Amino acid sequence: MNSLERELFLKTLAAGSKIDEKEYHQLTVWLENAPEKEVELFFRKYAIAFEESPCPVEIDLNLEFRIEKALDNSVNLIDRNQIQINMIKRNYLWKAAAAALIISVFGVAAHFCLITPKHKTLAKSQAYLKSEILPGVNKAVLTLSDGSNVVLDDVNNGQVASQGGIKITKLANGQLIYRKINELLPEVVYNTLTTPRGGQYSIILPDGSKVWLNAASSIRYPTFFSDSERRVELTGEAYFEVAHNAKKPFKVTFNGLEVKVLGTHFNINAYKEEKSINTTLIEGSIIISRGDANVILKSGDQAQIGNSDKITVIDNVNVDNILAWKNGYFSFDKSDLKLMLRQISRWYDVDISYEGESPKRVFSGKINRNSNISDVLKILNECKVNFRFEGRKLIVMG
Repeated sequence: MNSLERELFLKTLAAGSKIDEKEYHQLTVWLENAPEKEVELFFRKYAIAFEESPCPVEIDLNLEFRIEKALDNSVNLIDRNQIQINMIKRNYLWKAAAAALIISVFGVAAHFCLITPKHKTLAKSQAYLKSEILPGVNKAVLTLSDGSNVVLDDVNNGQVASQGGIKITKLANGQLIYRKINELLPEVVYNTLTTPRGGQYSIILPDGSKVWLNAASSIRYPTFFSDSERRVELTGEAYFEVAHNAKKPFKVTFNGLEVKVLGTHFNINAYKEEKSINTTLIEGSIIISRGDANVILKSGDQAQIGNSDKITVIDNVNVDNILAWKNGYFSFDKSDLKLMLRQISRWYDVDISYEGESPKRVFSGKINRNSNISDVLKILNECKVNFRFEGRKLIVMG
């Protein structure tokens, strides 16, 4: 483990666990001095969490014992007189370290425990995957009211277009913003922002509300909110930070549903290929409606609408998991293989198909969305999920 890799791990450990300063120092010393094989085993054992059908990882019990003994020895080396550690304390240390690693399972830890592909299929594809199949970036198409399209990743920063008294500007951070050119009442026309697979984008709407679009999504909105309400239409997934305006409720319509807010933060996942439409409230309050049914959500609630069209409210959901995509991660919590691959498909712009029955796997952990797809797929490779590539199609073999 080189110094940079060790630093990444220790930052993750510090952020994700509750071990105290002495325990943190003990683990630091052990990682610094332990043989490479023992460090690799540490990551193999604690970096990946599978709730069901766990990936088989061969553990040398004698080696495991030597690692735990080394942890005890490291305590004595650090402070023989002041630090006493018993079996319970040591187990707590290991569990805390494991919990921290699970948080960054596919971002940092996978580098250590999945270095060598076990199947020739992946090894042969490495060069192609790294050069041809890249992670998503900020890219989108802006469709103006006259039907013309502006490919935003192809245009320079600055003014993109002007419509109905509104100036549309692309900022240096890739964000799109709408501003009135003068104090005259602008003409109300509609624009649509669309992200492809392998793309994401953010926009500041005319009222100052901020919207982040995930891959394969779109939002249709007026260039000026002149009526008694602010209304936009969504497909796919987006995160909203709505500017407060008690006189003009903000409404989002999608898949026959409507979310009504005055000013709040929330996430909508309305991909048609998912099992349910999920609206998650991060801050404030919202009303979600379908026909005559109305449900009020409080912070931390998620409204789910499945095939039955019934609105089910789940309270105290893991908000970090919901917003992981916006914050640069995939996040999985007991997620099945197909859900995981649907997200990978949208972000890396690849097609997924299956030969035979889909392998039964449940994944928990995070993957950095800037990771090369070959690094992500090492997880499948390690977990005995066989696959091959044909062009941009990932074929999973049962």
